[in-house]
Amino acid sequence: MILQVRQHLEPLNHVGDAVAALIGSGVLKVFPDKEPIHYPPARAIEVNCDDDQGGYAKAGFYAAGFEVPTATGAAHAPPVKDPVTLTVTPTLKDTFKNYPLGPQESGMLAAKALCGAYVTQPIGPNGDSYVGDPGTSMQVSCNQADVPRVKRGLRAAKFKAV
Repeated sequence: MILQVRQHLEPLNHVGDAVAALIGSGVLKVFPDKEPIHYPPARAIEVNCDDDQGGYAKAGFYAAGFEVPTATGAAHAPPVKDPVTLTVTPTLKDTFKNYPLGPQESGMLAAKALCGAYVTQPIGPNGDSYVGDPGTSMQVSCNQADVPRVKRGLRAAKFKAV
């Protein structure tokens, strides 16, 4: 399934961290030509996923501040089972080359996309995607069974979860 992603609350050039986290966690997949995104003629990008992941990808992009007009199936929240909290830190130095948006913005977008796609669970008293400062150290919550997916998703966005 190909999803079209457009700018909404976030500018379209900020979508890379959400794409990386969703590919790393297995919600999205790269295209057959090994590219993570394609550029259609419209002011949008296109991403690829299996049909059964479409609703989760759409929910993840929406939570990260983007619009996905492509019709998908529903995304159902998994039950909270054996929740764990992971501490997340940037893996690279804070340079423009490593984090063009800055580690705070990059970490926030990745955490919101993963939570929106139900890879992680809401955390804290307000049910946020993360607590703390994404640029230095934040915490996310997930089911014990999802820890490998969360770690892969965050690693793809240049963050480490322990």
